[in-house]
Amino acid sequence: MSWATSGGSFPFTFSVAEDLQPFEQQLRAYRKNLWGWLGATAVLLLIAQSLTLRWGLRPLRRLADEVSRLEHGERQQIEGDYPAEVKGVTDNLNTLLTHERARQKRYRDALADLAHSLKTPLALVRGTLNQSQAAPEIANALHEQVARMDRIVGYHLQRAASGSSGLVAPQPVRPAVERVVNALAKVYAEKHIDTHIDIDAALRFRGDEGDLLEMLGNVLDNACKWCKSQVRVSAQVNAARLSLCVEDDGPGIAQADIQRVQERGVRADQSVPGQGIGLAVTRDIIAAYEGELVIGASALGGAAVTLVLPGLV
Repeated sequence: MSWATSGGSFPFTFSVAEDLQPFEQQLRAYRKNLWGWLGATAVLLLIAQSLTLRWGLRPLRRLADEVSRLEHGERQQIEGDYPAEVKGVTDNLNTLLTHERARQKRYRDALADLAHSLKTPLALVRGTLNQSQAAPEIANALHEQVARMDRIVGYHLQRAASGSSGLVAPQPVRPAVERVVNALAKVYAEKHIDTHIDIDAALRFRGDEGDLLEMLGNVLDNACKWCKSQVRVSAQVNAARLSLCVEDDGPGIAQADIQRVQERGVRADQSVPGQGIGLAVTRDIIAAYEGELVIGASALGGAAVTLVLPGLV
């Protein structure tokens, strides 16, 4: 700057020096405090958000738990109070479950009535044929047609029953296998079959007990019919799928005949008594559960028939 006087202007230069270290220390302290408070605020916000989400989604977790209990047969309906946003869903699900159970009951009652009404006339026709004096060839033809109608009735009734899906209680597998094995032991008592069951008692089948018994009955009956002296039943769970394997030490099934024996009315050996619909019925029931029927060779030397089904451990 300049200083003006009567004698003229005189230039002046002012220099000011100050230590910036205290200022920088204060700035660093301010920034440190600022980041600390911002970090603490962020943590508090995250905790508050997590608690809010956990509290807000609690009804959905309860609903998921109730649905799981339904699948495991521990509940018949969804219970508990839910907020208005979820109550509509739970009420609709309960209504659907009630209607489904009522529909299944009506369906099974109708099937039972149909089976009774059709089986009785067929039995009367068969009895009349046995007492008639018709020519042998006519009687044989009529007997064959009556037996065919009987097989068709049983086949279609079983097929219709297997199509009634819904939420059902899981069925223990081992007791069902033991029931079928004990029954077949009396039928094939003269063969003295050694049956080994290797199934964990905790395994469950997610489906109808009647379907499970029907499939086991068909497959085990074939195993007992064709075996020499041994039958083995085992089970395992892989990726929530239950694999039930029935093996025997009989002649087995040729690779070329595997697909053919699954067709209705086809038998591998026509000299052995049977209707040839057991595996076809089993295949259709498995298909209703979106499962798979696998036929191969057994380590015992005979056939190995595996039922791949939805399961629970």
